[in-house]
Amino acid sequence: MIKLTAFGSESNNNFNLLRMIAASAVLVSHAYPISLGEGTVEPLESLLKMNLGTLSVITFFAISGFFILQSFDHRNSLISFCVARILRIYPGLIVVLMLTLLVLGPTFTAMAQSDYFCNRATLLYLPHNISLKWLQYDLPGVFRDNPFPDTINGSLWSLFYEVVCYGMVVAVGVLGLTRRKWRFSAFLGVYALGYLTLKPITLYSHDLAGLSFVLVRFHQLTLPFVVGMTFYQFRSFLRLNWLVCVGAGSVAVLTYGTAWFQESFVVFWCYLIFYLGFLPVGPLRVYNLIGDYSYGMYIYAFPCEQIAAALCRGISPLGVIITSLPITLGCAVLSWHLVERRALAHRAVAANWVERKFLLLRRAPTSAQ
Repeated sequence: MIKLTAFGSESNNNFNLLRMIAASAVLVSHAYPISLGEGTVEPLESLLKMNLGTLSVITFFAISGFFILQSFDHRNSLISFCVARILRIYPGLIVVLMLTLLVLGPTFTAMAQSDYFCNRATLLYLPHNISLKWLQYDLPGVFRDNPFPDTINGSLWSLFYEVVCYGMVVAVGVLGLTRRKWRFSAFLGVYALGYLTLKPITLYSHDLAGLSFVLVRFHQLTLPFVVGMTFYQFRSFLRLNWLVCVGAGSVAVLTYGTAWFQESFVVFWCYLIFYLGFLPVGPLRVYNLIGDYSYGMYIYAFPCEQIAAALCRGISPLGVIITSLPITLGCAVLSWHLVERRALAHRAVAANWVERKFLLLRRAPTSAQ
């Protein structure tokens, strides 16, 4: 039996490895529509009513819920928390977007170079995708003849919901709901009420678009994130035991085919992830000495797979995986060591600079008077 209070630093658990496995699983999942076309049934989709990629994203959100709330709890200011989150997401994202825009696009576009660079879609690609909300998946003439056409990086959609969940952590923290167990329980009650209200929408999710589709995604992804938050908040009471894993899995099996299967499965999966994440197996933790390559794997996988599909017409899903996996891993390694880790190393300095600027802005009207 493992106590959640026994967790330590990032090097004292298996979550870096689990995130890396999840990011690799996203690559495997996307290989099917990228090689065979939109509408292709992906691994696990028929069995769980969610594909391997969705399961991996759920894994990311469960782990994030725990560690993002921990991060907020340990930060000495809201600004330092926000700066750390920005530096975790944006440096790596901006680099992959720039490489896509300036290298991948001109190389694979079917248009003349001058027409490509002067096209309105080319000019808007970076600002649209930096916004995270108004994503632009295509560039002029790029991958238009691929089996999954006009989509360069289909993995970026989840980043918006990740940031929304960060906002939920900020709201919970600023309102002081984590200071007392009963306050957090009240938050869980409000969340459960909202979740149940949105539940009927998910039954018609295949026919929805626009705001309704956003609500469905929010409904789907906040659940594992809130479960992760709950595990952190009540870590002094929770124990991780393989018997509980079996029990939670049994509940999921019993609800299979019902309207509540997804919820019971997500709770079981989250518990299993944390059981494995804190499992004291020394050899697994050797991975922490290498680096955190999961984010790089996630944001580079889709473009690398599309390149494989463009260069090798008729390639199979297995061929896409074999071809793109080592290239994606190389990009992820470079992204971590050259961009992400260096950006995170400056988070304290960046936070102090923002705080100083913020104080100057607050004092400016007084000085003027």
